[in-house]
Amino acid sequence: MSNELQPRFLIASGFSKEHERALTFYLQDDRKLSTEQWRLLYEGINYLDQSEVEITGERFAFRQLYNRHIDQAFADEYLEQLIGLIEPDAHGTTLTAQYARKIAPTLEQQQLLLRNNPQSYLLFAYCVYWWQSFARGYAFEVELKRDLEASKIIFAMHDVRSRAERYSQADLIVLDLLGDIKTSPYFLQESSNSPLANDFYITRLYEKGYTRTLVVFQKPSAWQKIGGRATVAGKLENVLALLPQPVKLEQAENVLIVVEYVTWKSLVQRVQHKRGGPNA
Repeated sequence: MSNELQPRFLIASGFSKEHERALTFYLQDDRKLSTEQWRLLYEGINYLDQSEVEITGERFAFRQLYNRHIDQAFADEYLEQLIGLIEPDAHGTTLTAQYARKIAPTLEQQQLLLRNNPQSYLLFAYCVYWWQSFARGYAFEVELKRDLEASKIIFAMHDVRSRAERYSQADLIVLDLLGDIKTSPYFLQESSNSPLANDFYITRLYEKGYTRTLVVFQKPSAWQKIGGRATVAGKLENVLALLPQPVKLEQAENVLIVVEYVTWKSLVQRVQHKRGGPNA
C-alpha cells in the first residue's frame, strides 16, 4: 500500500508511553494490574476515545471504527450464543476470547492494523478493550438476570438482544427503582463531578485483581425504600474491610450506601413479600 493510501493515525496529544504500557499490561493479563495501572488504563482509553484515523482524507473516530467493524459485526451473534450458555458468567470467558481473536484479522482486512505502523496497534488494543468490556458486561448481566429469577424477585429488565434496548438508561427496574449493572466501580470515577443517573448499581469489588464480592451501590432514597437503616462511614478504598455492614460513601456530588448483593436481595424480598409478591 502506498503512503498516500495508508491510514494516518491521529492520537490525542495527552496519550503517553505510560498509558501505552498500561494498555499492553491489560492485554497480557488484566488480573495483574495494580490500582495505578488501572487508573492509567482508563485515562489512556479516554484519550483514545478522542483519537482518529484519517482514511483517504476523511477522519473517523476510534469509536466509530470500533462500532462499524467490531460491534456491528459480532455483538448480536455473540449475545445469542451467550444466552444459550448454561453458566454465562463462567463459560462466557471462552466465548469472549473466541470473538476477540477475530479482531486482529478484521482490522487487517480493513487495512487498519499494519505491521509497519505501530500506532495502528493502539486501535487494535482499543477495540480489544471495548470488546472485552462489552462481552464481560453482558455475561455478568445475563448471570444476574438468572439469579434474580431464581430468587423470585420481581423485576423488569431490558432485552440484551435488542440493540435499541441495550442503550436504555437503566438495565433493570426493581420496586420502581432504576438500576444498572457494572463490572467494576469505575462508573464512580466517570460520574465524580455529576449526579448518578440511576437509583442503584450492582457491581463487583475486587481485591488484588480477583473478584471478592458482589455489591450494590444505591442512593439513600433507594436504601430507605428497601428498609435500610444504620450505616457506617467509609471510603471506596476500605469498603471491603467494612462489609457486611452497610457502608455510607460520599463521592463528590454522590452519597451512596453500599451493601453486599445478598443483603440487598434479602431486603428487596422482604419488601416484595409485604406487598404480596411471589415470596409471600
